[in-house]
Amino acid sequence: MNRVPTAVFLAALPRMRVCGMIHAGVMRYAASRKWDVRFLSWKETRAGALRAAAAAEKARPLGFVVECGDGPCDLPASLFGGLPAVFVNCVSTPRSRRFVRLPIDNAAIARAAFRELSLLNPPAFAIVDFRLAEGNWPTLRMDAFSAAAVEAGAVCHAFSFRHPVEKDSSGETRRLADWLSRLPRHTAVFAVNDQTSADIVEAASLARLRIPQDITLLGVDNNPAICEISKPTLSSIQVDFENAGFLAAKMLGELVSRRDAETQNAAVGPLLAVRRESTRGFGRREPNILEAVELIRRKACDGITAAKLISRFPGSRWLFELRFREATGHSVLDEILHVRLERACTLLAATDTSIDAIADFCGFGSPRSLRAHFLKHIGMSMREFRARTSPRTALSHRHPTLH
Repeated sequence: MNRVPTAVFLAALPRMRVCGMIHAGVMRYAASRKWDVRFLSWKETRAGALRAAAAAEKARPLGFVVECGDGPCDLPASLFGGLPAVFVNCVSTPRSRRFVRLPIDNAAIARAAFRELSLLNPPAFAIVDFRLAEGNWPTLRMDAFSAAAVEAGAVCHAFSFRHPVEKDSSGETRRLADWLSRLPRHTAVFAVNDQTSADIVEAASLARLRIPQDITLLGVDNNPAICEISKPTLSSIQVDFENAGFLAAKMLGELVSRRDAETQNAAVGPLLAVRRESTRGFGRREPNILEAVELIRRKACDGITAAKLISRFPGSRWLFELRFREATGHSVLDEILHVRLERACTLLAATDTSIDAIADFCGFGSPRSLRAHFLKHIGMSMREFRARTSPRTALSHRHPTLH
C-alpha cells in the first residue's frame, strides 16, 4: 500500500529572497516531522491550486504557511479548505480559529539598529520612514528607535515622507535632501528599510553630503540587490526570516495536533547587523582612522593583528587605540573580530565549508578560537547558526530533491 504523503503548502508573495529564507526554515522543521512541503504562489493559491496539487500527487494536506509581505492577507478563508494556517509578516488574516499570525518584532529590529549605530558614538541620531509602506510597521520602527534614543539621553531627528499622491517623488527627494543638510555633521541615520536607505543616498548626493563622512546610514532587510549595488554599499539589519519559517511550521504543527500553541507569542526579530561602507567611515574626522577601518575590512581575514595594523600609522599604539575607540566606540581588535565573524556567518549560511576551513579563511588561529568567539558574540553555536540560515542544511534532510 502506497503511503499518502502529508503536505504543507507555503503560499507566498513574489519576494523570492524572503520567501527562500522562510522556505528553508519551514523545510528544516518539516524534515523532523517527515512532512512534504509544496510552494504555491499567491496567485496559484487564489486559483485553488491546493486542491489540484493534493489530488494530483495523492497528498494529505496538513495546512498552510503564508508569507504576506507586510500587508493583509486578502485570500478568502474558503480557499484554505478548512485547514489551519500560519500567516508570517501579516497585518490581518481572514477570520478563523484555525488561523494564527507570526508577526515581525519591529521594536526589536529598531532597538538592534540603535545599538549598532550607538557604537559610532554620533552627536545625534535620525530616522527616516518608507514612503510606499502598507501597514504601520514604519511607525512602529520609528517609535521604538526614538524611544531608545530618549532612554539613552540622545537627540533623535525624524523625517516622514508625504503620501505620494500629495507630492511627487522628485519633490520628496528634494525635501529629504534639505532635511539631511540641516542635520548635525556625523549624524547616524536609521532607514526603516533598505529601499529607504537607497532614497537617502540619492537625497544625500543632491545635498552634496558624503556617506559615511558626513552622515552614516543603516537600513533593514540586508537585500543584496539594493545594499551591494549602492554607492556606497549599505549597512543593514538582517531579519531572521529563516527562523520565522521554522517557527511558523512549528506553530502549524501545534494547530494540526489541536494543542495550545507554545509559540503563539513568538515574533520574528533581528539576526545580525551586516556592516558595509555606509557605516564603515563612522563619520570620523581623522584620515588615519578612516584608513585603518578600510584596511581592517580588506585584511582582517588575512590574519592581520591589531599590533601590525597600528604599526602602519605614526604615533604610539596607546594614542592610536584611544583615538580609534573615541571614534568608533570599540577597540581595533573588536573591529577586526567583527569583520572575521561577519565573514564566518556568510560562509556558514551560503556554503558547505567545514568549520576548520572557515576558521582558516576568516583569520582565526584555530577552530576552537572561532567557536568560542562565535558563541560569545553571535549567541549560538556555529552548527546552530548554519542550521538556522543555510538552505542547503534544510534541503539535506529532505527526501530526494533552498538566503
